[in-house]
Amino acid sequence: MPRRIALIPTLCLVLALPAGCSGKKDETPPAPTGTLISVTEATVQDVPVVLKSIGRLESRAAPLVAAEIDGRVLELAVDEGAEIAAGATLAELDATSVTLEVRAAKADLGRIGALLANEERRVERFRTLAARELISREQLEDAEAQLAVLRAQRDAVEAQLRIVEDQLAKTVIRAPLAGRIQKRMVSVGDFVRRGSPLFEIATSASLRALLPVPEPLAARLAPGLAVKLGSPLTPDTHATGVITELRPAVGAANRAVWAIVDVENPGAWRPDATVRGEIVLATHADAVVVPGQSVIRRPAGEVVYVIRDGRAEQRVVGTGERLEGLVEIIAGVAAGETVAVEGAAYLSDDAPVRLAGNAP
Repeated sequence: MPRRIALIPTLCLVLALPAGCSGKKDETPPAPTGTLISVTEATVQDVPVVLKSIGRLESRAAPLVAAEIDGRVLELAVDEGAEIAAGATLAELDATSVTLEVRAAKADLGRIGALLANEERRVERFRTLAARELISREQLEDAEAQLAVLRAQRDAVEAQLRIVEDQLAKTVIRAPLAGRIQKRMVSVGDFVRRGSPLFEIATSASLRALLPVPEPLAARLAPGLAVKLGSPLTPDTHATGVITELRPAVGAANRAVWAIVDVENPGAWRPDATVRGEIVLATHADAVVVPGQSVIRRPAGEVVYVIRDGRAEQRVVGTGERLEGLVEIIAGVAAGETVAVEGAAYLSDDAPVRLAGNAP
């Protein structure tokens, strides 16, 4: 019995050797520390100072189509909103009286033509007789005078015929140019006088953008300022122009100024459509800019995290203009400094960081 008891501690020692006496260490690498971010450098570029406004388009040329003769409206071929081509029929007036005048002029022209032909033959005969001294010179001169009178009458009737034929053509009201019927001012059965407006046509080739600007900002505007225009009709198409006119637009509930921009239609724009305008008031040359993701709102204000030696340094910044994903930095960050972009919202001052490109 004493011998068996003495072997138990030795066996326990041998069994414990693999676990505590092997001499091997745990080789699992430590977990990485720091917030994973991407970075970029603050850059320098010219930044435009932009005033944005939403307005509307109108036709730069909106001629009134008026009646050119008196008459009663028999038929309307178009209504407001219709797209028309140049020369298209818009309306027809009663042509009864003018048609009768055309017939009368043609009949008169035929009568005078017959008389004229007969007189020409008589004059030729008198000339032959006068050459033979069979009639007096006075008789020949009287015949030639009568021929001249008939020719003058013929010319007068031909002129009158052209006038009434022109009036007949004007009983059909035609579009002077292509465009869209913006306003109809006549109905079937109306009696219109010469010069009475019938239709207003809006053309889409040359447009005018009307951009409202609040009165306090109007002092910063001037003709000649560059404007970038866009419309929801064609989101990927833009046009550029300049302010051609500043027009007061004072209403009971709104005090504003219209900035007028003449522009050629870049495609599918049309009058009365919505237009977005960006008026370039000035340009900040060599401004420092960073991505919009880099500017974070904190209790201290807007901040940017500058990355140095693997740590984030919080900088309170002054910001200016914002354009196309970039923010102008007026103060707080210098050009060339490395700033956090993605992941910046999760940083705090002096926080350790890991760069996305170097992540293990």
